[in-house]
Amino acid sequence: MNSPTNPSSIRHQAWGLMCSRQTFSCKEIAQTLNIKTNKVVGFTRSLIRKRAIEVIDKRNKYQGTLYRVCIERQALQLQMPMAPKRKERRIKKGTRSQQIWNTIRIHRSFSVELLQTTTNASLSLINNYVWHLEQSGFIRKQGRFLNQSGYSCVKYMLIKDLGRLYPTTQKQGMWDQNTQTFYPFKERGNE
Repeated sequence: MNSPTNPSSIRHQAWGLMCSRQTFSCKEIAQTLNIKTNKVVGFTRSLIRKRAIEVIDKRNKYQGTLYRVCIERQALQLQMPMAPKRKERRIKKGTRSQQIWNTIRIHRSFSVELLQTTTNASLSLINNYVWHLEQSGFIRKQGRFLNQSGYSCVKYMLIKDLGRLYPTTQKQGMWDQNTQTFYPFKERGNE
């Protein structure tokens, strides 16, 4: 028998085999379906939690535990345990790029020095990210000023506030996660 690839299909086939036998072990079901035993073990654990099957005999590890179905096949088929649905990926709020973007959105007018003091990002990451933002037209240089130490610093101003999520850097521009839009770099002649 060919190995089924769909986890839902594997579960349905395994459940059918379990219901057709008086007793069964995970190893027997896995061998019949020609799949790895650990796929059946996880499924049996979820069935035990739902009280659809029960342990009859705990044998040694080579023979495996014996189980039996303890509810009617029709009763569980309607509520067949399916593969858990994947949760939507959450954006990591604490990423360094997100920290930089948050600071830029809050201050509107900023310097690299400000970004260094308010984020955990390295100077090279800050400079790289600011360069990408400037090339994509999200920020603009306001001019130079002397900081408290007497060094000359560049001051930037936010032009396009895209929203809560930070724009990600790409090879030819930046990707806005909020509107799902790509912003290419400005052409050199248009600066």
